[in-house]
Amino acid sequence: MTWQFTAPNGTDVVGPLEVASDDRLVVKLRSTTPADPTCPHCGARRFKNGTRIVRFRDIPAAGGQPVVIEWLRQKFICGICHRSSHDQHAAFDRRRDMTARFVEWVGKEAAERGFTAVAKQTSVNPKVARRAFRDTEKRLARDVGLLSDAIAIEPIDLAGSKRPAIIDAKEEFVFEAYASVDEMRARLPAFASEYSHRHEHPIVVTDLSFVLETEVPPAIHDDLFGPTAVRAVSRISLEREATDRIWMACESLLRRKQPDKDSWRFVRALFARRQSSVKTIARRQLMAWKKMEPELYAAYELKEDFLNIWQPEAGASVKGRLDAWVQRIVKQPVLHLEALAAAIAAHREQILAFYRYDFLVGFYEELNEITSLDENRTARSFSAARATLLARGLAQEKTKLANLIERHAEILKGER
Repeated sequence: MTWQFTAPNGTDVVGPLEVASDDRLVVKLRSTTPADPTCPHCGARRFKNGTRIVRFRDIPAAGGQPVVIEWLRQKFICGICHRSSHDQHAAFDRRRDMTARFVEWVGKEAAERGFTAVAKQTSVNPKVARRAFRDTEKRLARDVGLLSDAIAIEPIDLAGSKRPAIIDAKEEFVFEAYASVDEMRARLPAFASEYSHRHEHPIVVTDLSFVLETEVPPAIHDDLFGPTAVRAVSRISLEREATDRIWMACESLLRRKQPDKDSWRFVRALFARRQSSVKTIARRQLMAWKKMEPELYAAYELKEDFLNIWQPEAGASVKGRLDAWVQRIVKQPVLHLEALAAAIAAHREQILAFYRYDFLVGFYEELNEITSLDENRTARSFSAARATLLARGLAQEKTKLANLIERHAEILKGER
């Protein structure tokens, strides 16, 4: 497939593509955007005074060949102060001999492949590549208008740790990722204010751990997104919290009976298995628990019954099944799950709100795929991983927008 050069917006190609002696591709451009006639020095009217050729690096060709743009830049002279000035164009970076799109490309490629690899391919100084990456990174997660009226705030695996992230639950892309919960606490209020102004009744789904009252205030307060927001707690976080707390209650029992923690490994592994998936040996062990360790078996049954609450074939309503399960754990005499019951009661409405929106179930089934990066790049920094993930979502939304515009243009053509 032959590579074709695409001129930046507001410019035109004025000559044939040339190949320089060092194998670089050279393209001559002129601006098609009207120049500002105002002198930048005194504000008076300025006049054209010839042109000069200025060279800018551009995105490499498909085969990796360097591309250089020679811009026929308009020169001016002021009729009052007689000082010289020249044309400015959004396609060309004011601080570097690079096009604006080349700066963005370097930033994205550096996030994917590292500064050294990009510098080697483009003959750009690694420090320049790093600065381009920083510029690109700053522009990410700025356009809140890209988001739909449904978002999820969940911890995701990024750069070796769990990081809070804002994910569009309808369009399925990561909008922002924070280095820590503390950073999210500091920055989320500004985002919430802008987001809630754009959507009258936004749906905001959060991980249960972000709204629980512990020794410190919750990371996300109930009123953060305003009184008209629909708040929901994700099922995956609720199941994780309930399972972990039931297991912690089991640990108290095991500590008294089996002080050696190494002997708990098989118990923990069996406890985590779903009853529907256990094989013959594991099923026998569960029956042994029922006879010899009734408290442990009771905890396992509570865990299984909780996970089955959300199954459509379980009968009755989710609300009824949840309330009945909470009553059971309150009356449980040995496991002491009162704190879990209180947490569920405090966020009951948010827990039930999750099931009013069918699209959320499908979204959470795809969450790992939406938030995952190339497994071959495990040594990336948080900044690079964040930039890669956010840039991928931004590119996805731009493609959707372009396709939408194209479809509308076709419709308008058909109506003529």
